[in-house]
Amino acid sequence: MSQFKFIHAADLHIESPYKGVSQMNESLGKSLVEHGVKAYDSLIQAALDEAVDFMLIAGDSFDSESGSLSAQYRFVRGLERLNKAAIPVFIICGNHDPLMSWSKHLQLPDNVTLFAADEVQQHTVVKNNHALAEVYGVSFGEKEEFNPLAKQFKRNDKASFSIGLLHGTIAGNNAHTPYCPFDLDTLRASNLDYWALGHIHKREVISAQHPMVVYPGNIQGRHFNETGEKGCSLVTVEHGKVVKHDFISLSDVVYDYYDLDVSGMEGIGDFQNAIHTLKTELTASNKSYLLRIRLKGRTGLHNVFSNYAEMEALTNELNGENVYHDRFVFIDKFINESHPEIDLESRKQSSDFIADLLQRYEELEGDEKAAEKLLIDLLDEISTTKVGRELKNTDFEEEIKDELQQILTTAKWKCIDGLIKNER
Repeated sequence: MSQFKFIHAADLHIESPYKGVSQMNESLGKSLVEHGVKAYDSLIQAALDEAVDFMLIAGDSFDSESGSLSAQYRFVRGLERLNKAAIPVFIICGNHDPLMSWSKHLQLPDNVTLFAADEVQQHTVVKNNHALAEVYGVSFGEKEEFNPLAKQFKRNDKASFSIGLLHGTIAGNNAHTPYCPFDLDTLRASNLDYWALGHIHKREVISAQHPMVVYPGNIQGRHFNETGEKGCSLVTVEHGKVVKHDFISLSDVVYDYYDLDVSGMEGIGDFQNAIHTLKTELTASNKSYLLRIRLKGRTGLHNVFSNYAEMEALTNELNGENVYHDRFVFIDKFINESHPEIDLESRKQSSDFIADLLQRYEELEGDEKAAEKLLIDLLDEISTTKVGRELKNTDFEEEIKDELQQILTTAKWKCIDGLIKNER
C-alpha cells in the first residue's frame, strides 16, 4: 500500500479540571469538564470520518494516574468504536498517567497497543496483510522520568516508514518540566521518519524535513496559558514520505485573548453594544469562548475601565446572560490598556513633572531587568493583601506577570490623571 493516513494526538487529559473557573462559576466549571470529554469524542469521530489507517496517542491520556472510573469508561468506549472500524491505536504513557498507575481493571480493546516502560518497543502496523509502518515507543513507568529515552530509538528494520512515539521535552523549552529531555540531533540520529511527540501543550512542527517532528498540542485548552483552537494532526504518507500534514480542530471551547478598540467611546452603552456584537460574532463560529478582553485606544471611558469594582460588576452582568450547555462567550476579565483622552506626545515635550513621569515609565518599559525587579518588589509589597495572596497561589508565572503589569499600568494612569486634574 503506497499511501496511508494516521492521526497523531497527545495530552488528552480526559476529565481534567479547569483551573480557576469552578471558583468563579460552578455551573461553567462543570460544563467545561464535559466539553473536554467532547473533544475526545471528536478525536474518535475524526479518525472514523477520515478513515485513517491507525492512531497514535503520545501520552497523558488521563489527567491523573489512570483517571476516574467515568474517565476510564469513556476512554475505552471511544477505543472500542475504533476497534469496530478495524483502526489500530498505539498508546504511550506520560507523566500524568505513568504505566505503573494504570488500573488493572482497565480492559483495553484488541486494537490497542500500550507500550511498556523503560525500553523502546517496536510494533508493526499491518493492514490487509501488508506492513504499513513500524511504530517505536516507550512509556513513562513512573510520574517523573528524567532519563533521555530518545537515545534508545534506533531504526532496525527495512520498513518504508518508521515512527517514534515519545512523551518529553525538547531542549530549549523552559515552560514545562524537562521530563525525558532530548534534542533534535538525537531524533535525527535515530533515522526514523516521523516523531509523534507529546507533553508540550502547544501545537508546533519542530522539523518539517526528514525526520518530521511534531507536537500536536493538547486536544482541549484548560486555562489561559493554553489559548487558541486545540486538536490533533492528520498525517498522509505516500511512498514512504509525508506528503500532507493537516490540523484538525477538536476543541469545543476556546480560551483566548481579544483586543477591542474602544477609541472614541464616550458612553457605557457604546461599550456594551460592542461587547454584544463581539459575543454574537463568536457564537456564530459554532464554538464557545472564554475570553480576556484587552481594551485598546484613547477613550473618555478610561477612568471607568480603571475602576475594578465597576468593571467586575459589569462582567458579572454580561456573563449572567450565558447558558452554559449551549454556545456561550464567558468573559474572564477586561484588561484595561486604554489611554485617557490626552495628547501624550505633547505632554512628553513639556518640561513639567508629568513629562518627567512619562519619560521614566518609558525607560522602565524598555529595561526588562528593571521592570522585572519592579514587579518582584510590587508582589512583595502587596503580598499581605487579598490580591497578593491570590497571585502567589497562581500556578502560572506569565499570569502573575500580566496581573502585576496591569496593576502598574493602572497606577501609571491614575497618577497621570490625578496630576492633570490637579493642574486644572
